[in-house]
Amino acid sequence: MKNKNFFYLQYDKINWQNQEKTEINYFVNDYIISEIISKKKSPSIKIFDIGFGIGFFLKMLYHSLITIFDELIIEGCEPSDKNYQFSLKKPLKVKEGVKIQTYNSTFLNTETKQKFDFITAIYVFPHFVQDEFDATAKKINEMLEQNGQFILVVANEAYLEEKLKSMQDLFIERNVIEYNGKKYKEVLHYSDIPKIGKIIDYNREEKFYLDLFKNNGLELVSKKDLNDNGFLCTVFVFEKK
Repeated sequence: MKNKNFFYLQYDKINWQNQEKTEINYFVNDYIISEIISKKKSPSIKIFDIGFGIGFFLKMLYHSLITIFDELIIEGCEPSDKNYQFSLKKPLKVKEGVKIQTYNSTFLNTETKQKFDFITAIYVFPHFVQDEFDATAKKINEMLEQNGQFILVVANEAYLEEKLKSMQDLFIERNVIEYNGKKYKEVLHYSDIPKIGKIIDYNREEKFYLDLFKNNGLELVSKKDLNDNGFLCTVFVFEKK
């Protein structure tokens, strides 16, 4: 229905900068940092965030991890010009031993020579279209250190189905996608984000993500459903074996 550029360009038309006031996604961000990333036993840590928006999560990472690790490398990409420029208005004053590098580009167009312990994709994978699936998963694998982890957050499948039944004005269309000889359900819908705006998302059934990343060398090691301030999401952790 939509071309691939639409899904990140739509962020230029909403007020994502209000995330600083609403602190939307704070709960899931904090869970990822405190229960997954900060558990790494090492003096150094390297993290890449796909689609960092206005930098809210990057700042949370910095302030939470600076006292835990001696060396901290944080990188991320953000394709929305509006969000990226906003992120530059309040740069972090980083301490010695910290490197923060950001890119105003899509994930597939981002070039970095760094290998990472963690790569995160928080509510952004619904913006990848079908012909990007394998290239995206392959690149995630290539950018991870051995035994590095990819953290994926998407809307909880059952929660989203119920929400679209009760709020039919958010529903757009249902599709069936094919991947590696199998068929999976996909739904296109609006997401109405309080005090920020309305965007369009693709969401795919859970087993699609499991098959996609397993086919690209990433095995599921944990899964947890969270209530992110009334929005139910699922946090998947895949590991490069």
